[in-house]
Amino acid sequence: MKWLLALLVAGAIAWAVAFVPPRTAAKAAARALRSGWDFIASLGPQRPRRDPAQHPPSRQLSHKSQASTPQRRASREGIVPQPPKETLRPNDRAALDSLVANSK
Repeated sequence: MKWLLALLVAGAIAWAVAFVPPRTAAKAAARALRSGWDFIASLGPQRPRRDPAQHPPSRQLSHKSQASTPQRRASREGIVPQPPKETLRPNDRAALDSLVANSK
């Protein structure tokens, strides 16, 4: 009987590979993993819930602060300038070269 179940599972996997688009399969797998993780996380001891009236009122964040931050503008070609690449100081470069030389 186990061989029949194994054959059925192998057939289902083959069917999924042949007929389900990879993007859809990835989304379904992500949803299944997330729901499985949520189920496992819910198995622990129940935490006491607090009354929402006990919490101080949260202050509303303004959307202006986010909009007022300076943002990089794209040029006419639509290319956004990249931040400068990091450079190694000469003493860091010497230390890196010595590590590479010692590892050989």
